[in-house]
This record gives sequence, structure tokens and C-alpha cells, in this order.
Amino acid sequence: MPDNSQDRQSLRDLDGVRVSIDPLSPDLKARGLSEEALRKTVEGQLERDGITVLNAGTFPVGDPFLSVRISASAENSGLIGFGVEVNFLQIVFMRRNPAVTFNRGCTWSADGGVHLVSPAGLRKSISEQISKQVAEFIAAYRSVNPK
Repeated sequence: MPDNSQDRQSLRDLDGVRVSIDPLSPDLKARGLSEEALRKTVEGQLERDGITVLNAGTFPVGDPFLSVRISASAENSGLIGFGVEVNFLQIVFMRRNPAVTFNRGCTWSADGGVHLVSPAGLRKSISEQISKQVAEFIAAYRSVNPK
């Protein structure tokens, strides 16, 4: 789902953003990745651009958070396939019936994709994809929340 102006409007006037890293597979952990390190990296990238990062116990209106999901295949013929998904989720309401609340509607997504890399390049490639997609989020956020 490519970024568009309507999706960006869902980022307007946020008090801040919480970062959530989906649990990593045991194989990714064995290759040296950790949820905590990835979360800190994403939070640092957001903070460097002046976006307030909320801690896990803070729940502002809409409970907005940036979700990072990483999946990877088993090694095959010397290559590993992987995907990174960076999505922005928040509590949403149906316009035709505001009493109906959806817990965690995705209102913005980065451009993802599937990538093939050697096992030796997996960590670096995942980090680059996360950084690229978080930069897309920052650009979308800044388009409706100028500094």
C-alpha cells in the first residue's frame, strides 16, 4: 500500500509515537538480532528528527504506535529471503457508526518488499530496510507536522 496524502493526514497532531517490534523468530535472534536493539535504533531515528517517542506505559489519545515486523526464510542455495514491514497503527472509528471502535487500525504503511541476501549480509540489509522505511514514516509525519 503506497503512502498517500489521506494516509498522511492520520499522522497529524500526534502527541508522540510508541515503537513496537514484533517478536523475532529464533533464527533471526540466533543471527544476532534483538527486539530491544531494533526498538532503540528506531526510537533514536525518530528522536533525531524531533518526533516524541512515548514509552510502553504511555497511552495517549488513539494509542498511536509504529509497528516493525521482520520475517525471514530459511537459507536456501546460499540466500535468505526477508521482508520488513513498518506500519503505523492507532485506534480508529467507523465514520458511519462512531460507536464501533477498531483496536489498532493500520492508517499508514511504508513501501516494503521481499529481499534476497547472503546470510552474512542479513543483519545489515534488515537494518538498512528498517532505516529506509522509518525515514518514509518521518517524511510522511513531517508533511503534516512541520517542525
